[in-house]
Amino acid sequence: MSIAKMNKVTIIGTKDKQEEILKKLQKFGFFQVEDMSHLAQDEEFKDIFNKQDKNEEISSINQKLVNTEKAIANVKKYYKVKKSMFAGKEYYNELSTKDADDLYSKVQNVNEISNLIEEDIQKVNTLNTQKVELEPWTNFSISADLEKINYIKIILGTITLKYSKEEIENALNKEKVEYSINIINKDKHNLYLSITTKNEEINHVKRILKKFDFNEKDISLENETVTEKIQRIEEEILKLQNVIEENKAKIKPDKIKDYENLYDYYLAQKDLKLIERNIVTTNNTFYLEGWMPEGCKINNNKEFIIKVRPEEENEEVPVLVEDNRIVEPFQSITNMYSVPNKRELDPNPVMAIFYILFFGLMLSDVGYGLLLTLGCLFLIRKKKYARGEGKLVKLLTYCGIASVAWGFFFGSFFGDLIPIKGVLNPLKDVMPLMGLALLLGIVHIYTGMLMKAIQLIREKKIFDAICDIGFWYLLLTGVFLLVIPIVAGDIGIFSEIGKYLAIIGVIGVILTGGRKEKNIIKKCTKGVSSLYDITSYLSDVLSYSRLMALCLSTGVIAQVVNLLGGLVGPIPAILVGIIGHGFNLANSALGSYVHTSRLQYVEFFGKFYEGGGKEFTPFRYKNKYTKIKEEF
Repeated sequence: MSIAKMNKVTIIGTKDKQEEILKKLQKFGFFQVEDMSHLAQDEEFKDIFNKQDKNEEISSINQKLVNTEKAIANVKKYYKVKKSMFAGKEYYNELSTKDADDLYSKVQNVNEISNLIEEDIQKVNTLNTQKVELEPWTNFSISADLEKINYIKIILGTITLKYSKEEIENALNKEKVEYSINIINKDKHNLYLSITTKNEEINHVKRILKKFDFNEKDISLENETVTEKIQRIEEEILKLQNVIEENKAKIKPDKIKDYENLYDYYLAQKDLKLIERNIVTTNNTFYLEGWMPEGCKINNNKEFIIKVRPEEENEEVPVLVEDNRIVEPFQSITNMYSVPNKRELDPNPVMAIFYILFFGLMLSDVGYGLLLTLGCLFLIRKKKYARGEGKLVKLLTYCGIASVAWGFFFGSFFGDLIPIKGVLNPLKDVMPLMGLALLLGIVHIYTGMLMKAIQLIREKKIFDAICDIGFWYLLLTGVFLLVIPIVAGDIGIFSEIGKYLAIIGVIGVILTGGRKEKNIIKKCTKGVSSLYDITSYLSDVLSYSRLMALCLSTGVIAQVVNLLGGLVGPIPAILVGIIGHGFNLANSALGSYVHTSRLQYVEFFGKFYEGGGKEFTPFRYKNKYTKIKEEF
């Protein structure tokens, strides 16, 4: 459980073997390739090295990725692919170039067929729209083409029901227009009308109709009745639907796993081309540098020459934190704050203990903890996460177990739904709960200070450890021992001990707080002003009252849900319980995650952690749909 030592690796090989060697490194998965392309612009080396332009190849692969993803989506669109949301990934199968090309041609075929299907679906939708528009006009009996009637004109259209046929007739009569008007149909909103008039009066009639919000319709009959046209449209729709089904049958749903594997193949190819841009070449050779953890080994052979050396003292190296399987999931919490630098302690083993402890205290319910733990274990079993995957799920598993333990401590099982006897009742023993929260906070802060002291001692700064940590230990412990009798009662001789500890601590802080200043006045003022930091420590301790607050909120809401369930009767109570406790579990778990992380970042890491490291990012497969089989 430490930060791994790194080896700097230089590899020189023949150009024709470059891709093959890179594929081996990609499969190896523990080699970070450094960007050496700057050598091609360096004045000293620009005549020797060339930068590799892979933009066209990367662009081509990107297009293949888009098309393959589209084919996968198309298969899923037309078929219900039987795959559980909790199912694990299939193992990745390496493809030859020929196999990949053959499979890609099938991908293109799927997309072409899908395009045809979409075009036909659009045609069906258009025909259905036409059919719906025609259906109200089935009583319209003129079958001839209206445009061929030279001396009359028939207008079809609708008006809303706020107007009537009689109102239109009155308006037309007032203008002394010759016309004939018929109601073809009526629905909840509109009247469907046909109006016949002389050809030369058509524009006049339209102006009158406009006053009634007349909406003209063109049903475009061609020597057929409306009913005949609807029948013709239905026949066209049926033909298109048959063609659609025939085309769907050409898309094989069982090929989706092959397409997913192909996608990951192109993803690996793209990563390889991106890495090649970091490598420089001569006329016949390639040159690359990179990092790999100490203990990993690449053997020399005829294809390339390899030179390995240990990292140097002040050399900037990528950081790989090596933790056991329990601690590893908590690396994601630390890395969200900052990656450790190579000179400091790995904070994860200690942080993981407090993270589990605090999360469990905030959630603190046997039922919620069991649901969280069992849910996460189910996901782990179904997804079959490899090492390094599913970190959040694994982290929440441990936190769920801690929640069960704290739930028994507080006697909470879905609130008071299942009565169990606890050591402490949060609703009745509020002050002891507050004391417990603050005590855990003090231990957490002291541990952070201890981590800082260890770090200083490792750097051979023992005097700094005594001055910056030791005296503050004495001062803070003394203050806490003086405060305890005020809030909790007499603690006997420990109050007297606290007084002397505080005095020694104050003197030590004042005398050494400004030791790095050269001016005697600055030394004194800096030492005295250092005492102000005690307010920061005390506010940090009070921040741990959130442990009590979230513990109480979880329990109170759970009991309210149970109370509501008791009021509505047995059957509705089940629904109230599921919704209420489900919401409380989700809300409390989220709150516990956020506030536990915050306590680590501000109160704990603030005492010792520097961060600023550059995470080790090896060249390896980054598959989306499949997983790589681990080889040991």
